[in-house]
Amino acid sequence: MGAGVLSQSAMPRRRLIMNLALAWATAGTSQALSITAASAMTGADWSYEGQSGPGHWGSLDPAYQTCLAGAQQSPIDLTEAQRSAHVPLMFRYRSQPFEAENTGRGVRLLSPPGSALLIRGQAHELREVSFHVPGEHRWRGAAADGEIHLLHGDMQGGLLAVAIPLRVGERENLILERILEYLPMRPGERVRQRQVGINPLFLVPTDRSYFRYTGSLTTPPCSEPVVWLVFRDALEVSAAQIQRIAMATGMNARPLQPLNGRPVFSLFRN
Repeated sequence: MGAGVLSQSAMPRRRLIMNLALAWATAGTSQALSITAASAMTGADWSYEGQSGPGHWGSLDPAYQTCLAGAQQSPIDLTEAQRSAHVPLMFRYRSQPFEAENTGRGVRLLSPPGSALLIRGQAHELREVSFHVPGEHRWRGAAADGEIHLLHGDMQGGLLAVAIPLRVGERENLILERILEYLPMRPGERVRQRQVGINPLFLVPTDRSYFRYTGSLTTPPCSEPVVWLVFRDALEVSAAQIQRIAMATGMNARPLQPLNGRPVFSLFRN
């Protein structure tokens, strides 16, 4: 995924993992098993560990069968990639009021209509932004410190997700810091701050080289197909920012899924 993802963090990785585990513990051990009202209405409860963890998702609810039977599941390791011509990504994101919810398995920011990603003239409307610790996609088996997902939908009902790896370094990301200031920390908590404006555009790395493949949602119901665009370079964030995300989300990365012969393309600018 490039030097940006695999560079050594300012904090040694072992120490970072210990701190993340501590942050998760202090956020409340019941968080992994909590059932929010929203999740109860949309299907069986699931989690990232134990009898409701990723290995059991497909048997928890008939609506989740694709998690087990699907042949295009995500995330994957991106090592085997075929070089392809770069296709520009035109992010037409607007500043939006802050609205987020903690589902008990993660945190998502809700995006109102008006922000879109344009690819070859086709608009994909931004629907939500979610956070994962550690990163879900990998490069030669190595995961980033975290990962942001920007989920989009088009007029035909298709789904497209942009994955942005997070790498711990010396600098804080300012827009992420504003998001973290109001991040809902408790399962079931929902936060609206109409006077707080955020623009997800400032979470997108400057170098827009990326990998492309066809996959799925990484959470139940694991719907297929989803077009994935995974950025090669990571967004630099501070160790404190990663720890703050982990306190809200817990460790919420789905294990790698079989590639099953799918092509993966690298669309790099250089």
